[in-house]
Amino acid sequence: MVKATRRSFLQHTGLGAAGLAAGGLVLRAGTSPTQATVGANEANRILIQMGAIPKETAPAAGALKLITPVSYGPWYRPGAPFRAKLSVPGEPGTTLVLSGRAWAFDTKRPLPGVVLDFWHVDMNEKYSDGVTDFRNRGRLVSSESGYYELESIRPIPYRPNPQGNFWRCAHYHLLAVCPGYKPLVTEIHFKDDPKKSDSMYRPENAIAPVKQTVNGATFETAVFDIILEREGEPVK
Repeated sequence: MVKATRRSFLQHTGLGAAGLAAGGLVLRAGTSPTQATVGANEANRILIQMGAIPKETAPAAGALKLITPVSYGPWYRPGAPFRAKLSVPGEPGTTLVLSGRAWAFDTKRPLPGVVLDFWHVDMNEKYSDGVTDFRNRGRLVSSESGYYELESIRPIPYRPNPQGNFWRCAHYHLLAVCPGYKPLVTEIHFKDDPKKSDSMYRPENAIAPVKQTVNGATFETAVFDIILEREGEPVK
């Protein structure tokens, strides 16, 4: 897919020429996520919400660093619905609004049209099946300024084997794909995670959520920028 032209890529993903951006998600009660039982056709529909585009600013010299890749894990499923709210209404957990910019490592400029695929566990340490149940799964597309924003719950540490003593640190899974750039598969971790002993924990991938209260609603916010490497070009 990464070697396809931009036109064929957009046709393949059903995006047309649109990018997704949403602002103030936690305050938009009417913007409910796709329900848990979504058919294949419904999962490919796109809700376009063009919000204010952040002013483009060039990063400082050396500020952009490639993100440490992490494997897909066993619970990746293709075809998640395009939406900015990953969790269904009433999903238990701490609401977290995650935002950031997608950047090109070679040009040091924002990347529009990057397809961002997120998935994570719920408060019972479980992943949805990604076939009939799409809770805590979703795809977004970076805006013209490379911006993205999503709302979900904050994932928790979990045990892959409920009977064992091995814990995975809390994390969002992320797959980022853009024509002309290498796909990025990684995890977003947390600086205050009590399970940093997990061998897959990457401090350079960790975010530090900040508690917020707006109009009586309490939630957390965090920022994670995504940097993609040009396909076929060595890192300088």
